[in-house]
Amino acid sequence: MATLQCKMEMPSVEGLKDNELTVGREFLMVCDGEVPKDLVQEKLHFVLKPEEKYQIHLLGFEFRSPTQVDIKATAYKAGNFQYQDLQLTDGTQTVSLGPVQYVVQSVLPPQQPGQPPVQQEPFGPIGPVSLSVPILYWAILAGVIGLFILLCVSKIYRVVQRRNMLERLKEHDSALTPLAQFHQSMRRLQRTNTVFFGGTVANKADIIQCVTETQQMLKLYVTRRYQVPAMEWSDRLILKDLKKYNHKVYVEYGDELKKLLKEYSRGIQDKESVTEQDALNIATHCRQLVEKMERVS
Repeated sequence: MATLQCKMEMPSVEGLKDNELTVGREFLMVCDGEVPKDLVQEKLHFVLKPEEKYQIHLLGFEFRSPTQVDIKATAYKAGNFQYQDLQLTDGTQTVSLGPVQYVVQSVLPPQQPGQPPVQQEPFGPIGPVSLSVPILYWAILAGVIGLFILLCVSKIYRVVQRRNMLERLKEHDSALTPLAQFHQSMRRLQRTNTVFFGGTVANKADIIQCVTETQQMLKLYVTRRYQVPAMEWSDRLILKDLKKYNHKVYVEYGDELKKLLKEYSRGIQDKESVTEQDALNIATHCRQLVEKMERVS
């Protein structure tokens, strides 16, 4: 396994602070060493644990010289990240980038603390009790009271859960608008994935990548555009949240979004049966739906 020595560089962007890495901003790792010349660049990706997939994402790989390469990357999650040995692989060969450390800032302003939840006052006495009242009546009354309390607690829990979810949306923020970020990611995928080349038979890895990455683009757009934690929630909860807080979009395109999310679920669950045309169709459907939803918003 080849080992490289890397240092980070932050390209200047108008409107952003120099040397401050924020969610969605691109950065470079300039690496020196003996780089294998037969790396399949279209298949390169970082070797990450499942919980690290939003911490760093590969955008590009380019040779400066025979012994120096530029690795372009971004992060979709805010925080302080450290890797003892960050590795890059094309599925056959692996390259060690050594220790890598960086801090990602959120671009959203701090959320104002909410009002404290209203405390439920204890119930007072129901009234005079006659010993002649059957015990069954008291059991029914206790059940009704218990159900009322449970409904109140459930309502408060859902409110608190949504507030916590919205707090985590800061991890997916970017200097680009949601639609601009979607189009940028789609163009980048179209330049490197053989599904979009036409006249060329796409390999299976590219077909699977097309389905999984366009699903991620769709959920990231919904997350940022409609303040829905789509990355963490099920399809049912995403649609339910849109119906409640973005009713106009739901009325116009809720059924189409539901159908597209189901197509992604089936494609990811049964990857081996997905064809090149299936992947191209679902990517096209995704782009068209996002553009239509943006016009309604």
